[in-house]
Amino acid sequence: MAAYHEDVIASLVEHGDRSRKTGKELFEHQAAHWVKMQSVHGPVIVRFWSQHGFLERLHSADVLTSLSCDAWDRALRGVLIELALPDTLLPVARFLHNALFDPREIIDLTKTAGLPEEQVVRRLSDAFYGALLGWAQH
Repeated sequence: MAAYHEDVIASLVEHGDRSRKTGKELFEHQAAHWVKMQSVHGPVIVRFWSQHGFLERLHSADVLTSLSCDAWDRALRGVLIELALPDTLLPVARFLHNALFDPREIIDLTKTAGLPEEQVVRRLSDAFYGALLGWAQH
């Protein structure tokens, strides 16, 4: 299962690496791909999701968490730049992104709430931007 999950995240890394987009445009490009992936891979990922928190996994150099950072960091840094926030907020951006773009919640929004994938991406992205700005104020 770990290898399956690694393959899914590795494909997300490749998707981002192929893109020439930057900032929010890159973030939303990655987010759209991630949301789309959940219809196929989400149920498997959720079933074997770690019981440890994101920060604990990040600090322990968990392979999947490190790979996830590889998939998202360029986009997260671009969002920070566009929002005129310091790069020192990257760990916060990682944490907030992980919380908002959890596969369980994406599946809930698409399957249970019946939201189209485009709306899920838009709403979660806007919530992410707002959360980052709110966090930066304190």
